[in-house]
Amino acid sequence: MKNQRWEVLTLIGNHWLNVWELDEEPETFDSYEEAEVALSEHLRDCRYAVDMGHLADMPTRDAFRIVPHVGRVAA
Repeated sequence: MKNQRWEVLTLIGNHWLNVWELDEEPETFDSYEEAEVALSEHLRDCRYAVDMGHLADMPTRDAFRIVPHVGRVAA
């Protein structure tokens, strides 16, 4: 059985999309905990960007979901 991968999604418009993509492939994590750490670091970086005036609004943790990665869905 293949090990479960995890990804971080955010709601953009009416669609949940992967927060990070690498060469058109979604970034995935080995564990839920690893994804949570990456998201926490992302939110910390967003806070810094807001404080520096580079980002207007601070996203909340509720704007993100950590979910099992199921791969690409054909359009």
